[in-house]
Order: sequence, then C-alpha cells, then structure tokens
Amino acid sequence: MSNNDYREEESADVTYDHVIKYTGLFGGVQGITMLASVVRNKIVSVLLGPSGLALINIYNTVVRFLNDSTNLGISFSAVKHLSELYEKGDKAEIEDNVCTIRTWCVLTGLFGCLLCMAFSPLISHLMLKDYAHAWAFLCLAPCVLMMAVTGGELAILKSLRRLKTVAVANVFCALAALVISAPIYILFRSKGIVPSLLLINLSIMSVNLYFSSRIVRWQVDLRSRLHILKGMPMVKLGIAYILAGVFGQGAELVIRSLLIYFGGDDGLENVGFYQSGYSLAISYASMVFIAIEADYFPRLSGVCGQSKRMSSIINQQIEVCVLLTAPLLILLVMFMPIIVHVLYAKEFVAAEPMAVSASFYMFFRALTLPVAYLPLATGDSKMYLLTEFICDLFMALAIPLSFKFYGLVGAGFALSATGLLDFLIIHLIYRKAYQFRFSFRLVGFYIIQFVLLATSIITALVDSGWIKWGICSLAFIVSFSISIRILRRETKIISKLWEKIRGKLHKK
Repeated sequence: MSNNDYREEESADVTYDHVIKYTGLFGGVQGITMLASVVRNKIVSVLLGPSGLALINIYNTVVRFLNDSTNLGISFSAVKHLSELYEKGDKAEIEDNVCTIRTWCVLTGLFGCLLCMAFSPLISHLMLKDYAHAWAFLCLAPCVLMMAVTGGELAILKSLRRLKTVAVANVFCALAALVISAPIYILFRSKGIVPSLLLINLSIMSVNLYFSSRIVRWQVDLRSRLHILKGMPMVKLGIAYILAGVFGQGAELVIRSLLIYFGGDDGLENVGFYQSGYSLAISYASMVFIAIEADYFPRLSGVCGQSKRMSSIINQQIEVCVLLTAPLLILLVMFMPIIVHVLYAKEFVAAEPMAVSASFYMFFRALTLPVAYLPLATGDSKMYLLTEFICDLFMALAIPLSFKFYGLVGAGFALSATGLLDFLIIHLIYRKAYQFRFSFRLVGFYIIQFVLLATSIITALVDSGWIKWGICSLAFIVSFSISIRILRRETKIISKLWEKIRGKLHKK
C-alpha cells in the first residue's frame, strides 16, 4: 500500500458547494438520528414522565462530565494532530499515531471509570440529595470508558476524512439506541434506565470500533512509554479543551442542581421541563451545525497560519450556517406547540415557552460557532479556555436566577443572552488575536433574518391563534425565499436539484 492509501476523501477547495454538500450529508444523518431520538423521547415521556426524563438526563450529564473531565481532550486535539499527518500522507506515521491516540483514550477512560466508581455515593448526594442512586452511578461507570474509546475512534475517522463512514456509523448508532432502549423501557420502566444506558453506550462504541478498525487495525499498548510521551503534545492542547468541557458540563450540573433547589417539591420535574425545552430549541436545530466538527474543523486546521484563507473558510461557514438556520428556527417557533405534543406527553407543554424564548441562542450560535474553533485550530488553548469560561460562568448564574424570578421563559431568554454574550466576546477578541476579518458582505441579510426571527418569537409568546400563524408563516416565507435566492446565486447545488426534478417530471 502507498503512503496515500488513507487519502480516500480529499478535502475539496473551499466553496459553497463543498460546505453545503457535507452540511446536507450530516444534516440528513442528524435528521435520522433525531427521528430515532423523537421516538425514544416519546416512549420515555409517556412511560416514565418528567421525573424519568430528568433522571436519564442527570445520569447522562454526570457521565459526560466525568468523560470530559478525564479524557484530556484527546478525542478533539487528535483531530488537529492527525489531520496534519493526513495532509502529508505518511502511512507509517499515521498508523503509529493512531495507536498513540487509542492508548491514551483507553488509559484516560479507565481512570474516569474508576473515578466514577469511587465517588458514586458523593455524586448521588450532590445531584439528587440522597444516597439511594449511588448504585446507579456505580453501574454506569463503564460508560465513561466506552465514551472515551468512542471519542478516539471518531477522531480517527474524521481526521482521515472518512466523513461518509462517520455518517453511516452515526445512523447505525441512532438506530441501535432506539432498538435497545425501547423494549427495555416498555418492559422495565424506570428500572431499565441504567441497563439501557449501558447497552446504548456499548453499541455505539462497538459500531465505531468496527468501522475505524477496518481502516487502521486496532492496536493499543498500555505499557509503552514511547506512546505516552508521543501523546503529550495532544494532551497540552487537549487540556484546554477538557477544561472548557468541564466548565460546560459543570455549568449544566450547577443549573440542574439549582433548578431542583429553586423548584422545591417540583424540582425534579422542572429539570425534565428544562431539558425538554433545551432539546426542542437547541438539540433539534443543531442539525445544521453537525458537519462543522466532522468536515469544517479538519479543513480549518489544515490552513493554520494562513489568516486570509482561514477568514475565507470561516466566513463561508458562517454564511451557510445562517442561511440554513434562520428559516429552520422560524419554522420551529411556529410549530412548537405541535412539536411538543408529538414528541412528548401532554404535561410537557410547560416547556414550550422556554423552547421559543431560547431560539435566539441558535441564531447567535450560527454567527459564532465557526469562529469559536479558531483557537483550537491554531493551538491557542488559553484563549479558547478564557472565552468558554466567561460564557459558562454567565450561563450557570443567569439561567437559574432567571428561572427563579421569571420561570422557564426567563431561563430561555437567559440562554439566548448567553449566545449574544458569546457572539460579542468572540468577534471582538478574535479580530485582534488572529487577524480574523468578519465579512460584511451579507450583514444586511443577517439583520433581516434576525428581525424576522424576533418577530416570530414575540408573536408566538403573546398569541397562539391565527395572528401567530399568519405572522410566523409570512416571516418563514420571506426568510426561506432570501436564503434560497442567495444559495442559488452562490452554488450550483440548487440548480442541479431543480434540473433533476424537472428531468424526472419530464420522463413521467
């Protein structure tokens, strides 16, 4: 085999078509994932109610927190390191570094697993005010190891540009999670939560191991001092990423703990409503951003140090994100009552106002997320850590306090305010730090889309009748028309799709 054997999916030139292509690919995959998640959430909400959903969310948050706290950021920093080797096409060096990545992932995963086991009683007391759930956290400890291994295998696939393989693996993982969890919850109700989470994480790890091992054979050497030392540069960058992850997950833990505290007897249910509102406003709209880490970040890392090319890549990614996100958010706001009833049980209607008021967050996210990867692409870990800390601290304080005084609607607006703060900090600081130049080419389009979204949100919060439907429908038509017009001007994808449709209609 030649040194270029791993270069199956070459990174394309930075064009709208390339960005749209992989956004569409991973957006479609995310759609399938969301569909499976919708069915799973519906089963959970009907069978287990808000308390059951909150318990699953707390378990998942703790496991993710421990994984983020102990994996040293290897699964992320490895992408930058391995992407540079991929550009050189050195097969032997790639295989050696893959072994290093896997070794570090297993070691950190084992450490996180032991940590979860040792502190399970304390975690139970801190999160749920009792020791009755200590056994659950003890049993969930292997999930930390599984998540660490999964993160490493995904990093390998992304770095070697096996994006279609990543997409296929994600589909299998989503379907496996649904097939595993649904029967368990139906048969065992709340007693099936822990076994379900264990089996889901095991299946996700197995699927990713299967695909990655076909490209680079599985090899781990836990006793190799060479691999330990070789992984130190990744650890240095990863430390900042992991601390940022600790801040983020720590903020989420603080938010959920304070919601339980401020909510009194209904505290656990409030966490369930908050999580469902968060999922409706954030998780489901994030399908537009799913390609950023898989395709965009490796490409951005590949042009590290070339400020003009980096600015061009970032601005095109921002434009595509806003073009796709703005109409989707208006659509979500308009149909939120129907979405809540379809996805959850009837008592979850309390989450609807929060989901609507939090929609601004995703708009600011579209303007911010592509820029936020700059410190990681350039290896500036301190800058990344500083900006993440400021926003996470603000979020951990603003959301619980807003909930205390204004309920779930206040929590939603606090989340939106976090998005605005993140936007302002990143764009002001990174302009000087990295010579990043924000393109004002579509600034008029951004302002129009923001006004349309704001009009839809305000209308949806104050009216639920024909006025809301009329205004939101008009806002969506205008937003969608503007986005399509720009996409048709900048890409060939729309015209190609239209030609295919016309061809099929002509044949009929």
